[in-house]
Amino acid sequence: MKKISLLSVALLAVAPTFFGCSASLSLDDEKNQNQQIDPPKQPDPPEPEPGANINWNSENGTLEVVNNTNRDIVVFQGQTPQASNILGGIRALSTKTFDISDDVPDFEVGGFMILRGVSLDQYEANKTNLSAARIDFSAMATYRGQQKFRVAIESNYVGDNGFIVSNRGRIGMELRKDGPDGEKVSYLPALQQEQIIYTSTTNAITLFPVYVFYNRQAQSITTVKATSLFETVTASPRPISANQQSWPAYYFPNDPTVTWEQISGQLTSPVAYVKIAFNVTNQSGYVTVAGTNRLYSQDGYNSISGGETLTYEIEGSDEGIQKAIIVNVYGGLVQIPARFDVQDTPNPLIENGYDYDISVDRIGGNGQNSADYKATITKRAKRDISHLIETL
Repeated sequence: MKKISLLSVALLAVAPTFFGCSASLSLDDEKNQNQQIDPPKQPDPPEPEPGANINWNSENGTLEVVNNTNRDIVVFQGQTPQASNILGGIRALSTKTFDISDDVPDFEVGGFMILRGVSLDQYEANKTNLSAARIDFSAMATYRGQQKFRVAIESNYVGDNGFIVSNRGRIGMELRKDGPDGEKVSYLPALQQEQIIYTSTTNAITLFPVYVFYNRQAQSITTVKATSLFETVTASPRPISANQQSWPAYYFPNDPTVTWEQISGQLTSPVAYVKIAFNVTNQSGYVTVAGTNRLYSQDGYNSISGGETLTYEIEGSDEGIQKAIIVNVYGGLVQIPARFDVQDTPNPLIENGYDYDISVDRIGGNGQNSADYKATITKRAKRDISHLIETL
């Protein structure tokens, strides 16, 4: 009789269970392979925040913009908003400094730039055609190296009422409320057509056009308030509707015949030009006005040497104002006042825009008293600075 080992018996005993289990697993695998399993659903990407591509952070720059409205504003450089000329954004009720040194080619020399601002809502709604966005803010800013300049966005001129203004002249202008030195309402570049000025109320606004020029010599903005040439306009803001034909429209200047030649004839310099010939040997002096700090000449010198002639810019007024122009010698122990005539006691009347000559001479004595000198001032012609002015 053939013997069977216990191990073989054990294997035979479990074999049906083992193989039955193997068959069951194989069928399940085939069933799972025939089923199509969908991948887990990925969540939708979050919508970008409005203005996510705009720089809202303050920069280390020279242009400061104050936003006095309750709207976030996107600021552009130039007359027409475009994606390529965005300077950045400024949050509601906040102040931001912009670095414009890379946005203009003549930053160190100086110049001017037009600023436009649209609300963040308008920016988002018109991303594909930013030129169609409504302009809530319009201003003009100057720059020159590290000099600071500040503009403000006022809440009074961001609203749902408004009117249309056009500049039919070739001279840029600021529109100011209730007077030539009043609050700035907007800026109109030369030949700007149908610019909408928005307001928070329907109250009438009397607009004073103040014409603005850029002085290439001084790298500064000059304003002209020649009321004999330019008339005011009272605007009546109305609710802005879809029918633009019903919006009130106004034009500047009132007199369309005003020419550049007429305006340039009204221009004056903000200073007088005083040329001093120091005809005193073996001595140097310095110039003050009524004992203030030493004046620097146009050449950048704070003293004048014997035999030297230097020109100083001294602020007077358009009507003329008395100025105590003093040439000091011996460290200020001896003061030589400028006079139109040596017998005159009043200080000379200085008018902006004019040239003056002062001749400083030794007339006697030991030179240790003011009476030993004379400084005679002579008024010359008014300067023609129209060639130095550039319209905006």
